[in-house]
Amino acid sequence: MSAWTYEDIRIAIDGAWVIEPKADAIEFAGVAIDTRELSRGQVFFAFAGEQVDGHEYLRPACEAGASVCVVSDVCKVASDLGVPVLVVDDALEAITKLARAWRKQLKATVIAITGSNGKTTTCRMVDAVCAQSGSSYCSQRSFNNALGVPITILNTPIDAKYLVAELGTSSPSEIAARAELIDPDIAVITSIGSAHLEELGDRAGVAREKASIIHALSPGASAVVIGGVNELDAVIEGKEQELNVIRVNSDRVRVVETDTGFTAFELDGVAFAIPMLGTHNAMNAAMAIEVGRLIGLDDDSIRIGLKNIEQPKMRFERVEISTPTEPIVIYNDAYNANPDSMRAALATFDSLQTKSPKLAILGDMLELGGHSKTQHQSLVEELARYSSVRRVVLVGKLFSQTERDAKQVEIVKAADDEAMNTIASMIKPGSCVLLKGSRGIKLERIVDALREHHHTRPDSYPKAHTSA
Repeated sequence: MSAWTYEDIRIAIDGAWVIEPKADAIEFAGVAIDTRELSRGQVFFAFAGEQVDGHEYLRPACEAGASVCVVSDVCKVASDLGVPVLVVDDALEAITKLARAWRKQLKATVIAITGSNGKTTTCRMVDAVCAQSGSSYCSQRSFNNALGVPITILNTPIDAKYLVAELGTSSPSEIAARAELIDPDIAVITSIGSAHLEELGDRAGVAREKASIIHALSPGASAVVIGGVNELDAVIEGKEQELNVIRVNSDRVRVVETDTGFTAFELDGVAFAIPMLGTHNAMNAAMAIEVGRLIGLDDDSIRIGLKNIEQPKMRFERVEISTPTEPIVIYNDAYNANPDSMRAALATFDSLQTKSPKLAILGDMLELGGHSKTQHQSLVEELARYSSVRRVVLVGKLFSQTERDAKQVEIVKAADDEAMNTIASMIKPGSCVLLKGSRGIKLERIVDALREHHHTRPDSYPKAHTSA
């Protein structure tokens, strides 16, 4: 990616050599924390986690072509490792320092995206649009937290024209820290919802946290934000005099048609389409359109970009399970959930035109703090409005504590592997199924159980470094 010296890296991370390099220059090719994903020339950071200690994989990293290994425990470094090794006090602090140094070298236009819902999908949309103007690099999976953002920066090619980065949070001040590191040219706030209320308090707290991305912008820069949210408007009111703030209100977006694989919509009367389902995704796409216009693209180029979107895994992902009779069609939206995203998923599922019986499997919504009981109860009371959904299975301790009148609602209190197999056995061939729940519930295991039961190829769901 770029020629740095080994000493540049040592100085940037404030490290000390355990095994010194035999040359001066290094062709920096990014970073990796997993040897299975390491590319030749990357710097390998050995993180010592609760489940896995990266120090145990120093030799595989060397064999995979790591240019440097960064460790925090000298005692675990073999003297014959064969690659330069740096020791630091704290691996997370070191990778953040290196990201800050690399960010200063990047010439890319940086678009930073946050929001309670739709971050990853909007990132993919913006990335696809930006690619119509030049080389674009996007956060992989949902790399949006204290570790994921530095990795995103460091794996951005030096010649990239655009960097599209996702910023997440679970506690106050985290967005501010990540925005300061990424130093955006354009900021996007996709939504303000009832997520991470345990730490952020209420929707006003969510708005304050998400809006801190705007404070990282320089005067004259642009922000694309969800419109019609009073809590957000109150926070950003003072910044509008120095920034170009573009609001995407729901009344600007009109869904014309939604079919099995696409949604046609209008933004201010101008037609667009995306290969994804749902009004919420049309809103996400509207934000990507506004970003595209900000970087100078015409609408025809933006349409081509939107056509090429790669849909993220487990974001209303359509999965078909073959059976001896009729296939089971699953809309896997199990990556995460909060009350707003749960309602959006149910509304989209309810709108699908199909003759197959619909089954919604909903997992607990976590990290809602003191709002948890009322939010789960409210959602249960609203289930009847989704009239085309014949059966609902509620999964988890939180949903099990709700009061339910609907005869079509069933409860599975446990969320272990046995419970997932039990739920999978309830799903008959020919069914149309929605999976939606928080990351901690891992409802995607139902897909794996169905594949195993019907002897079809299992998909892998990679672990992601993520916040909301």
